[in-house]
Amino acid sequence: MLDRKSYTLYKFHKQLNQSFQNKRSLLECALPALRNLFKLDRVYFFDWQQERALLSLKMMCKKEYCMDMQEDISVLNEPVFLRQLLQTGIAETTDLSYPALYVLVKWQRPSLELKSGEVHSYMQEKVGVLRLERFRKSRVFTNAEIDLIKDLGLEISHNLRNTEIDQAKNQRLRVSTALNDLSTIFASSLRLNDGLELILKGVQKYFRFDRVRLYLTDADGSEIKSVLGVDVSGKVTQEDGKNLGGGETHILKEVFDSSATYRSVRSVVYIPLKVQRNKVGFLTFDNLLSRRKIGYLDFISLQQFATQMALTIDNARLFERVQELSNYDELTKLPVRRYFNEKFAEEIYRSKRFDLTLSLIIMDIDWFKQINDGYGHQIGDWALKEVSRVIRTGLRQTDVPCRFGGDEMIIMLPRTNGEEAKIIAKRLKDRIHSIMLPERYTDGKAVHLSISQGISSFPMDGETPEMLLEKADKALYVVKQNGRGSFAVYREVAEQAEAAVEAGTENSAEPLEKSLADDSSRLEK
Repeated sequence: MLDRKSYTLYKFHKQLNQSFQNKRSLLECALPALRNLFKLDRVYFFDWQQERALLSLKMMCKKEYCMDMQEDISVLNEPVFLRQLLQTGIAETTDLSYPALYVLVKWQRPSLELKSGEVHSYMQEKVGVLRLERFRKSRVFTNAEIDLIKDLGLEISHNLRNTEIDQAKNQRLRVSTALNDLSTIFASSLRLNDGLELILKGVQKYFRFDRVRLYLTDADGSEIKSVLGVDVSGKVTQEDGKNLGGGETHILKEVFDSSATYRSVRSVVYIPLKVQRNKVGFLTFDNLLSRRKIGYLDFISLQQFATQMALTIDNARLFERVQELSNYDELTKLPVRRYFNEKFAEEIYRSKRFDLTLSLIIMDIDWFKQINDGYGHQIGDWALKEVSRVIRTGLRQTDVPCRFGGDEMIIMLPRTNGEEAKIIAKRLKDRIHSIMLPERYTDGKAVHLSISQGISSFPMDGETPEMLLEKADKALYVVKQNGRGSFAVYREVAEQAEAAVEAGTENSAEPLEKSLADDSSRLEK
């Protein structure tokens, strides 16, 4: 049979032999058990910060409940009982008017540190102190009780170590899961900016920083291109790199020129994002408002995640660049027909929904076949480049030009009526007419380029992409019939255009219209 001491130790061990979420939940179980075993009036638990000579009160248990406490007691001039505590593990104090016993609790917990850019784990020693109190002077602690309490303190130490190890494992698992979720979210995002916004929201949510910001650099890594940020409220902000102050632009050089894998400036942590030698940007986070200490595991985890994040951003940028190149004609640098079809269908849908105007210009270069045949395809390509240059530089940012095929180009003008489209058409006509073919190919003759343009407007000339293309094409045909080098709005030449249809002499626009039908019907549904 077990003696009384062994039985009490077994019972106490069995009570603590369970999985605790953290140190606090363990103490909430252990302190009431001590109070009941020894009929104590109060039990305290302190963290002993020996390097700062402080006893930090964390929890008090009395009657039937435990409560968190927050009080620091300086032990700079180390009392006699504390020296005894370190030597024997247990000590009585004579400073109080009632019996009080101090018990040393020592355990180890997993910790991380960064050395030479690599993460190293080690076991950090922690020290705590239990204070057991009985308010009646006559109820002093017996030698048998002191001996048993000392053993129970060792049992608590053992369980604290196991709980800290389990907590560290669970925390690492949560962080790994969080980072894996963030990577999945980022990978599933179709657009880079959307993915970055989601990942910053995720970092702020999982790690509970007051503020997370991502500074993205240009292709050379020499300037800050943009800044995306999320604060504790979940609000997303975006800034152009040109609008940043000198202090923030200066930090770019400091972060990347340093050999360290991170940099901390005024409580803000900066982690550079690099792919080999390419500078992608840098991630920053802080708790300047809450003053909450940034956990070292959080920091290490984000630093490891930064490499994956930088690679993902770099790949997404490359993908967007490839997509962008596929949307543009290599010769003229204008959008291609497929890209224009999508934008045209979207803009028609938007114009219908919000009752907006829209105009369309179809143009081609006059006598382009003769230019190719007479001066060679090299000059033909040069003429296409010059015309497209005028178009690119002579339009608003909201306008969408396109090389529709051969020398035929189309311009979509959102929020533009017929009269406004005529002003744009005249400007393009005049600028292109001022272009002369190189005289070395024309035997010194002055050969000017010219264009013919047909215009249609929504909703007057049609309410679908097909109808607008058909009407603009008919207006263009009328211009060609009348000598080229000018422009016309369909409704102003409608009778002449329809007469040409009846005579069967116009060029059918049906092939031009067909490719847009699916895009339009898709949006209207």
